[in-house]
Amino acid sequence: MKNKVSDVRDHLVAMLENLGDDTASPEKMALTIERAKATSLVANTYIGAVKVELDAIELHHEVGRTTVAVEAPQNPALPGRRQ
Repeated sequence: MKNKVSDVRDHLVAMLENLGDDTASPEKMALTIERAKATSLVANTYIGAVKVELDAIELHHEVGRTTVAVEAPQNPALPGRRQ
C-alpha cells in the first residue's frame, strides 16, 4: 500500500470480490470474513483520520492560518513542586 485513499479503496474492492467468491471453501470463506472485518475496522480508522486532515485544511482556508495561538500561564505550577 502506498498510503493513499485510493489504495484503501482498492483493498476494499478486492475484499468485496473475495467475499463474493462462490468457489471458496467454507474454511477459506470464514477466514475471508474475519479478514474483511479487520480490514473494515482499519479502513474506518484510516478514513476517519483522513477526514480530520481534510477538516483541518478546510478550517485553514476559512480562517487563513494554520495554527491558533494559545497563551500559557506566566508561572505555571507543576504538580508536586513548591513555588
